[in-house]
Amino acid sequence: MYKTEAGRIITAKSNIDVKATLECGQLFRFEKNDEVYTVKSGGNTCKVYTEGDYVTVETAAVDYFVKFFNFDRDVNRIKRELSRFPELVKPLESCGALRILHQPLFETIISFIISANNNIPRIKSIINRLCAMYDDVFPTPEQLADVSLRQLDAIGCGYRSQYIHDTAKTCAETDVLNRLIGARTGDAPRILMSMRGVGQKVADCVSLFALGRMEVVPVDTWILKTQRQGMETESQLRARLMDRYGENAGYAQQYIFYYNAILQEGNKQ
Repeated sequence: MYKTEAGRIITAKSNIDVKATLECGQLFRFEKNDEVYTVKSGGNTCKVYTEGDYVTVETAAVDYFVKFFNFDRDVNRIKRELSRFPELVKPLESCGALRILHQPLFETIISFIISANNNIPRIKSIINRLCAMYDDVFPTPEQLADVSLRQLDAIGCGYRSQYIHDTAKTCAETDVLNRLIGARTGDAPRILMSMRGVGQKVADCVSLFALGRMEVVPVDTWILKTQRQGMETESQLRARLMDRYGENAGYAQQYIFYYNAILQEGNKQ
């Protein structure tokens, strides 16, 4: 599905829809210049661009970004499996191979705490300012635990500053990150929600985008708006969608979100 060379990964355009993958709300550390995306994760950087029928990822960290983009996963097989659901036909036809990324756990937790009640441009700017404090590398739990609330306020974290500080301290001083990696799907959200600033949606985003729990469905405004039946609560909706789509529920959620929040809304503007 892909090949690696010195300093780059090459795959067919049919194997990754770059725009959908990077602009669907799962990632905040990227910039687009013309048709070239610069993506940062941890302390690693890559450039991603499409030429003809192929996508190239240029990076010094080839193995890291093979895992980051989940290039060993057959997304087109997942799309075929989901196509049996009538309500997913349009989202699946409208999107290419949107890939769910495999992001660093601590970075994802903090990023989605910052994302709560926030917009994407502001989320990105806060995270960029945070990383700038560490030579453009996302800080470790120990580093972030030592950052003062005043410093976090200064980069725009607002009321989230205390949540970020307390969660970083928890991750630095306990084995919670290791416990999360080995936790069952049903236990991971409970562990995550024991951290300050982590509710159900943030816990589900972390489970999906960092822990690789593809059966998890984060319920956001767009999922509520387009998928809710009657007077369903968010937890009832979440449970129903996870039961309906099974092991591919996270992919179903991403295609529904991207179709409605990005493509449909973009057509209205």
